[in-house]
Amino acid sequence: MRCAYRTADFSEAHVLEAMLNAAGLGAQVFDRQMVRQDWFQTLAFGGYRIIVEDAEAERAKTLIDNYRSGALAIDDTAEDRPACPRCGMSGQADPAPRRLVFASLIAADLLAVAGLLVAGRAREYGLAIILAANLVGVPLLAIVVSRWLKSRYRCVECRMRWRARPVPFATMTREVDAAEGHHDESP
Repeated sequence: MRCAYRTADFSEAHVLEAMLNAAGLGAQVFDRQMVRQDWFQTLAFGGYRIIVEDAEAERAKTLIDNYRSGALAIDDTAEDRPACPRCGMSGQADPAPRRLVFASLIAADLLAVAGLLVAGRAREYGLAIILAANLVGVPLLAIVVSRWLKSRYRCVECRMRWRARPVPFATMTREVDAAEGHHDESP
């Protein structure tokens, strides 16, 4: 057995293990339990080691180098994004709703400061009120508008904005299984 790669990132170690196993190599994340016991000392333990058989070490190194260089990255093609309902061109993420929420947060802070200055209480309560409003208001606002911000798209050609419903994971799984010829026996 030989160490093919070391990383301090737990997720990366498991991604690389899965990638190497999918390529037919018998890879394992070594020391995963010991390093996770005291993750503050991950670097002191040497991180997570991805171990492969001696005969598979060169192939594993090549695959890991391709992964690290980005050669295995999946292209973001137009098929991955929903088509515009008006013209049929592929859409892109719409940043306008996020910008609106950010601008409204800044405006709310400025209004709070202005209100305190007008009331003459800026020195006494100013910072406490602004901090309280941000600590309570921002998470509540995030919860309320998070649904509104998801799956928003705009067309580059006709400038139309729309909201596309995300496809549930179970539906995507059934579509992949059907395309590969698998038959699901469960209801």
